[in-house]
Parts: sequence; C-alpha cells; structure tokens
Amino acid sequence: MALTIRPMTEGDETAVLGLLLELTAHEASLSPARTTGPAAAQACLADDREKAAAHGGTLFVAELAGGVVGYLALRLERTGPFVHEHLRDHVYIENIVVAASQRGTGLGQALLAQAERFARASGCKVVQLGVLTGNEMALKAYRRAGFDSFALEMAKVLD
Repeated sequence: MALTIRPMTEGDETAVLGLLLELTAHEASLSPARTTGPAAAQACLADDREKAAAHGGTLFVAELAGGVVGYLALRLERTGPFVHEHLRDHVYIENIVVAASQRGTGLGQALLAQAERFARASGCKVVQLGVLTGNEMALKAYRRAGFDSFALEMAKVLD
C-alpha cells in the first residue's frame, strides 16, 4: 500500500476531525490547560484553515489504503529582528497528527518531510513547531527529523 500526502479536501473533513479529536485528547492528558472533545477538534480545524488562508499556508492529509491517517497544517511566518535575516521567513507547523494505529510506522517523518518540501518551495530555510512539555514521543520524532530546541515558551496562569 502506497502512502499519499496531498492537499486536504472538503471530503477529508470528518477523518481530519477524528484525528484532531485524538490529538486534543492526547494533549489534554499532558496539560490541564488543553481542551478536548468534538467542539475542540472543530475549533482546531477552523483555526488551522483561517491561519493557512491568512498566512499563505496549506493543509495536507496522509492517505493510506483509501483512508486518511495523518494531518498537517502549515502557515508562513516571519520572525522578528532578533533572528538573522536569512532565517526569519519560516514555515510553522500549526498541527501535525498521525492516527494512533499508524504511529511508529514513519508516517510522522513523511509528514515532516512534506513540511520541508513546502518550506523549500516557499523560499524558507526554517521549519518551526511547538511541542507540549511531556510529549516525549513527539519530541523524539522531531529530533529524529533533525529539529533542535529553538526557544522555550513558558506560561503562568493567573487567578
């Protein structure tokens, strides 16, 4: 069975919402600040669409044996003057998710490679993403793909 990574279509929405439901549930298990459930999955997809449209990005799905088993949401961004000029324009991975049944098969690496192809085609030399603290499986996958720590984001929830 051949893996195909292609732009998302309207017909993929139900499958992508299922993947985002898996993602939000996983992230909620790592952080009490994360929401989950069908409404959260729908909000994630709407946000991904809006950001991709506003920032020259796109949404991809990975298809295997006629079923959607992966999702990748990208947008173009520009970092401020504290980064060298040639590294400011970058592709940001807004969301990436692999179906639980396909984890460990290389599908995540294929989606990351798609993000790199999109970055090169867009004239960007950098791909960035965020990962939740405690998401060791994702962190290992990103490091395996050549990502290094770039910044640490911190938050304090106020009463």
